[in-house]
Amino acid sequence: MKKIKILLGITTLLILLYLLHFSSYFFLADHYAEIARLAENDIIFGSYNFVAGHIQSIFIFLGLVISFKCIYEIIKKGFFTKTSKKLMYFAGLIFFVLGIVNTSLDIIRLFNGINEEIFIGILFVDLLLALLGFIILIISDMSHIGFEIKSENELTI
Repeated sequence: MKKIKILLGITTLLILLYLLHFSSYFFLADHYAEIARLAENDIIFGSYNFVAGHIQSIFIFLGLVISFKCIYEIIKKGFFTKTSKKLMYFAGLIFFVLGIVNTSLDIIRLFNGINEEIFIGILFVDLLLALLGFIILIISDMSHIGFEIKSENELTI
């Protein structure tokens, strides 16, 4: 249970960092507008790259919040509960789909002449996000099987 609590602390720290990231949009709005305007001509999707980055941040934040709720549920009620199973599934699905979508967009950017050294690293991070989501989905399935076994066991007693 100690490792789960450490994971809860790390997730809390990541949520706080994302909240700081989102609050920086309000304080540095003039600078972000300038950066978005300058980047329109250099990047394949133009101003949509900036929008896609914000949407990606929102979905990662949403996945982190769902993960936090899931980990908190595991600490309070145990691993094999219906709520933790559902929350884990949704968090894994968010991370997996986001990783696949970002990988696809980055492959398009890579084939359209963007700096390869930078985008290869970003591509691997996107693949890692998809892999993380897939691993969470696998753990969610194991939790589902454990929940069913636990429910059957409680019925026989």
